[in-house]
Amino acid sequence: MKKVLLLLLFTGSLLYGELWKIPDFKADLFSKQGNKLRKIELSIMFDGDNVRTNDYKLLDALNVVISSFYIEDLFTSQGKERFKDLLQKYILKKYMMDIDFIYILRLTIHEEIDVDKLLQKIEKLEKGVHLPANGKIPSRIKE
Repeated sequence: MKKVLLLLLFTGSLLYGELWKIPDFKADLFSKQGNKLRKIELSIMFDGDNVRTNDYKLLDALNVVISSFYIEDLFTSQGKERFKDLLQKYILKKYMMDIDFIYILRLTIHEEIDVDKLLQKIEKLEKGVHLPANGKIPSRIKE
């Protein structure tokens, strides 16, 4: 009876892989609109064997595969499924790791900062135009 129970526990543990989560993966992706780089943040979870011990391989694969996508493609359901499928196949081919499931937990775009406009405002402020005590920008500085 003990042997049967141990056998069941052992085979049951083989059916379930490890989980490894990347909570805040950041990347720069090209946008189709204007060929600009946009920053994204991604939380993703891998389910498979030895994912924790091979975390560096998964990060490398994630960097390679995600950089081949446009930002607009990742924000469609088909694009997400294609991304997960391609990532799974790349990991299998490159590192011979079988990933059972990939879960995208969160995917967000960070607002882009227009550096030129920011620099212009800083230059205007440095030229002696100071903000009043109420903190409002004078109308001659506003764009």
